[in-house]
Amino acid sequence: MSNPGPRRPAWLKPALLIEVPAVVVTFAMMFHITANAILRTFKNEPIADTLEVTQYWYLPIIAFLGFMAAQARGQHIAADLIYERLPEVTKRYVLAVLSLLAALVCAGFAKYGWEEAVHAHDIEKTAGVSDLSAWEPYYLVPLAFAVMTVQLLWAAGRALIKGDSQHIVTDPDDLLLLDELEEMEAREAEEAAAAQQAGDRAPNTKKEAR
Repeated sequence: MSNPGPRRPAWLKPALLIEVPAVVVTFAMMFHITANAILRTFKNEPIADTLEVTQYWYLPIIAFLGFMAAQARGQHIAADLIYERLPEVTKRYVLAVLSLLAALVCAGFAKYGWEEAVHAHDIEKTAGVSDLSAWEPYYLVPLAFAVMTVQLLWAAGRALIKGDSQHIVTDPDDLLLLDELEEMEAREAEEAAAAQQAGDRAPNTKKEAR
């Protein structure tokens, strides 16, 4: 029996490629707004275009990166009142069909978002009446929905192959429990692999001693 390969460290999860930029942008927005409020209050010199930057840059980045991160972690909130009452044998097919339908909708949004982004680029859209460029974040719409389309297609295939292996989250508090469960499973897998490696080395040690 072959030993399981080394488990990927938590900081190498692909979802972090989405979550880390979202966190960085969130903190940047917080500092920007706080600095603007302080300067406006005490020096009467607010930072120019703070509202426009927040509305047209910070919030779209945070929102669309959040969509992708939530889908990657399977943490979109779901209403499973009917789903949980379905026979186990049919759940995988229902989950696959719903994932395909959701992928189709996301693909439509991606196509529409791309057309709008190209149009905004062509007219060099600005933020409101300011001169701040605002067409660049429009490309987040097709990017986010295209990524979610791929994620949902992957989820549909996984549902058909592995069955109902995905957690359907209906309560935000369940997310903490799921994270703890994943950490426990990771520790158990590492302990089992270490124990198996130790067991494989023991006969070799005895042979060398003889």
